[in-house]
Amino acid sequence: MEISTISKFASQIGIETCRDLDPALLVPQEAIRGFCIDNRCGCYGKNHMCPPEVGTIEEMKTRLGGFKRGILLQYSKPVDVANNRKAVTQVKVEFHHKILQMEEFLKGERAAWGLIGGSCSLCEPCKATRQEPCAHPDKARTSMEAAGINVLSLLRKLGLDNQFYPDKITWTGCVLY
Repeated sequence: MEISTISKFASQIGIETCRDLDPALLVPQEAIRGFCIDNRCGCYGKNHMCPPEVGTIEEMKTRLGGFKRGILLQYSKPVDVANNRKAVTQVKVEFHHKILQMEEFLKGERAAWGLIGGSCSLCEPCKATRQEPCAHPDKARTSMEAAGINVLSLLRKLGLDNQFYPDKITWTGCVLY
């Protein structure tokens, strides 16, 4: 499928950035996983789509290596980032659903795997906090960060904005196929 066709669909569902992505650029790093282990976002061991449940860095490298093509996606909305965490999470869930839509669109090609931005927030709190199975195993996705990907470095490499703004949230993810 041509990137123009993919970009057109992405635009129709509200994605403003849709770029071809060579999966070889997605290199899981222990240093990035270290942020998870340090529990910087508070989800380590408390979310089915976060470490340690998502597997090791080596397992991520193997899984990522099974894909020949990818697209990088970004979704933004104006939000008071510091003072409206509920809105930030809402935009993250919206983006998660858009990643699922892109996966479905690309599945006509072959297997597709979407990686979201930030921790999975389909259930708040995640059932992992009560040692219960995932409520949405067919929809839950891990993030690029949980996979060990240095998203800020990747965006810089691709010439995309990687800044954080107080009045706008931007989520970055990808779909590999």
